[in-house]
Amino acid sequence: MTEEVDNWDGDLEEDAVMANVFKNLNLQKHHISQVWPSTEKVDSVALPCGHQMPADYVIAWFKYYLKQKKTNFSCPGFNEIEKKTCGTKLSYQDICQLIPLTDKQREFLEENLAALVARRLFDFKACPGCQSHVERRDRSKLCVNCTICTANMKRTYYFCWNCRREWKGPANNAVCCENNACGQRVKTSDPLKPCKPESKREILRQQREDIYPVKVKSPERKRLALLINNVEFKHLNDRTGAEKDELSMEILLNGLGYTVVTLRDLTAKGMIAAMQDFARREEHVQSDSCFVVLMSHGDASGICGVFDSLSDDEEDIFPTDYIFNSLNTPNCAGLRDKPKIILIQACRGGEEGSVDVQDCVRRQRRGKEHREKDFCCLRSCTPDTVSYRNIETGSHFIQDIVEIFNEHACEDHIEELFRKVLKKFKEKHPDQMPSKERTTLSKRFYLFPGL
Repeated sequence: MTEEVDNWDGDLEEDAVMANVFKNLNLQKHHISQVWPSTEKVDSVALPCGHQMPADYVIAWFKYYLKQKKTNFSCPGFNEIEKKTCGTKLSYQDICQLIPLTDKQREFLEENLAALVARRLFDFKACPGCQSHVERRDRSKLCVNCTICTANMKRTYYFCWNCRREWKGPANNAVCCENNACGQRVKTSDPLKPCKPESKREILRQQREDIYPVKVKSPERKRLALLINNVEFKHLNDRTGAEKDELSMEILLNGLGYTVVTLRDLTAKGMIAAMQDFARREEHVQSDSCFVVLMSHGDASGICGVFDSLSDDEEDIFPTDYIFNSLNTPNCAGLRDKPKIILIQACRGGEEGSVDVQDCVRRQRRGKEHREKDFCCLRSCTPDTVSYRNIETGSHFIQDIVEIFNEHACEDHIEELFRKVLKKFKEKHPDQMPSKERTTLSKRFYLFPGL
């Protein structure tokens, strides 16, 4: 499995084990790239179900399904007849017949597919002594012998399949190890503070008429979030460190009860397709809100796609207007009268975000409330300025949002949370200031984490 996967799901060490076991697995190669042009030259692909989609968008969805431990791709297009997401299944072989994958894309997909298949067929774990990969032959037993450690230590070495520590107790007792807390998965503390039921009741009592309705946590509530993270670019520098932002935002949104659809490395056309399909997801009817998070390079004209330029006359730029147009009242009935929270981590120009003294009045943009309402958008910087990202820890913008939400979402509504983010930037990051814009919330939106 490639380094990219480790960034995507670092908690599942069994996947890393499988990746190494099958690192040199020789799968059948489909050398379509020798006949067809590379993926970047293919604008769109017609799927067997009839949906036409950008090739990069299809690949991003396939990667997303691999991340969910699924080996088949499901078409995310909207079925006009059944009025729901298409869901037509396609295998990796089908994708290879439709899209000329690059060598890097093929390597990524095949290594991950091999790891998933191996995980289902075999029972492998890393030995805690030598870290070699040991297969458990008898799945009813927890006491497993490592032959390498046995040879190295010149004594029989057993380890526990549950706690992955050296076995304690009688070796013939294969169902219980005597290590403390054996079999109990160590759970790291959740940084997201839950809202107390009494706090929610008091907020509702005092502000009920001024609060957006929030559905109670239950299987019937279907909150969705779309996260687009462009990391690797054809002509621009890769956004090293963006994986940290992606993971932090996924953990936060999952904690807030959202199912996160994460798509990597899209062109502008891919981002447009993603917004179109997301706006038409049937889950929105059973939701009370949504989040859309975009992370990429950018400039004054919009958000950069991964190719940056498609030709001498056409730039690979996604206009942010498209987010609002996709989710507005006419185009997204499922989210009508529900909060739509937009977060954009991208530069908006090349100017520095700090000056000695500057007074200005920003022109207000007026819109028709019936068409575009219930939005709240926070961008990582002001117009024409740069947005900073640390290659080790991620961007100031995303990491500060996560920190503020973890601490205060239990008590504050969304605009107060954003105000605290702005305050932190004023105090800690003098070269950058986020900006809230096109915000049309008519009520307060509380997330009530955990409830």
